Amino acid sequence: MRTAVREPLAASERDPSAPSAEILAALAISRATLHALAALSQVAQTAAEAALEEEADRIRRDRAPLRTLDLVEETRARLQAAPAEARMARALQRALVDAAGALPGRRVA
Repeated sequence: MRTAVREPLAASERDPSAPSAEILAALAISRATLHALAALSQVAQTAAEAALEEEADRIRRDRAPLRTLDLVEETRARLQAAPAEARMARALQRALVDAAGALPGRRVA
């Protein structure tokens, strides 16, 4: 058991500014949640973007580390790009289904 306790301590001693695995997982889950919300509707997309903008403002006001602001702004940029990417993927999917349906003797559901 001592080994398990020492390993995280040793990792934090090597780079005390590195986020823990729990924090990284929480950030990943938060990003996935935001993308899922954005996919539900334009209203959810707009609300998620507004919430991220509020968080960015709070980070600036509280003078949090610049890396924190960078992460929030990067997430917001990815969120804004998600609908365009989803539209392109749907268009490609439709084009592939249409092309497959046009093949002789093939029927695509």
